[in-house]
Amino acid sequence: MQESVFDENVDYLYQVQTDLEAVEQLKKEMAEYRIQEKNLKKSIASEEKSIQDEIAQTIKRRKIEIEKVYDDQLDANKAKTRAVWNKRDKAKSKRIGERVSYETSELAEENRQLQVEMRTLFKAKHLPAFSRTGFFYALFMTKRIWEYPVLVLSMIAAYAGVPFLIYIICKGSLFKTKPDQLALGCTLIVAAALFLITLVYVLILNKIKIKHYDTLLDGRQIRDEIAANKRQMKAIRNKINKDKDDSQYGLDKYDDKLTELEQELSDISAEKQEAMTVFENETKQVLTNEINDRRLGHLEDMKLRLETLEESMSVLDEDIQNSLLGVANNYGAILGKEFCTPDKVADLISLMEDGTAETVSEAIAAYRGAGR
Repeated sequence: MQESVFDENVDYLYQVQTDLEAVEQLKKEMAEYRIQEKNLKKSIASEEKSIQDEIAQTIKRRKIEIEKVYDDQLDANKAKTRAVWNKRDKAKSKRIGERVSYETSELAEENRQLQVEMRTLFKAKHLPAFSRTGFFYALFMTKRIWEYPVLVLSMIAAYAGVPFLIYIICKGSLFKTKPDQLALGCTLIVAAALFLITLVYVLILNKIKIKHYDTLLDGRQIRDEIAANKRQMKAIRNKINKDKDDSQYGLDKYDDKLTELEQELSDISAEKQEAMTVFENETKQVLTNEINDRRLGHLEDMKLRLETLEESMSVLDEDIQNSLLGVANNYGAILGKEFCTPDKVADLISLMEDGTAETVSEAIAAYRGAGR
């Protein structure tokens, strides 16, 4: 049988070529199926991700919307609470001020009378208003602790600050065109200024302090009494400010409103917690089901198409295997694997058609002889 096949004419090769081309066609169909399968799987994966993304984004957006509704109410409640607290603090401060004024009224009146007494006393002695001030007593009748720093700073300003200022003025303008006169001019001006300052101080000392020393002592006593009353008033004010009992200030309406707002805040917080629990336990699933109901149909269609395609590929793959097996059984054993390709068979057919060979064996021999 092998010899008869090798003696076959070109029609035999035509049949071989047809069978081989049929196998190649099946392979091309399989390649197209694989491309379709790849694209379909990619589309399915993309659709699945898109669905999950939409579910996640929708749940996140709805959760934020629900939280915002309650957060806005909480913010509004807190704003009202702050406003009530501000009103309460203002009312309390006003009533504390009224209480301080009431409890220190006697001391304040006493101080007013003492000031009138001191003013009358000094006017009777024809003393200037300046002599009643704390600055005068700090300079000329120093006694209290705070008066010593005032005296020292005043001396520094008079005997150091004034000369320095005069030097700056002299250097900048008076002796600008004549630098050689700067030292002498400044020295004379500073000396004159210091002399005037000392003279004024001595005059005030002699004309007021020494001459009216007893009156100034009476003034000092009055100032001490005023200072003692002020310290007592300050102590009363501090005691009132530290008093934690607000019941005497009539703030009940503010406290009632704050209690109401606090309860409202608690209710809103509880409602928010309940709403978020319902959202987590129920609403999330409802949103998920809604999106799945809307989009899973298309996804299932693609999966069904993929399943159908895979079944077709399985059938086609079986056909290819059977065809390859048939080619191997029918032609491979005779022609060998070398010539069981469409291109090689086409070359053998060309050799027989152009008269180079009349039989299959001659065509194979001619093919090999040509060194192909």
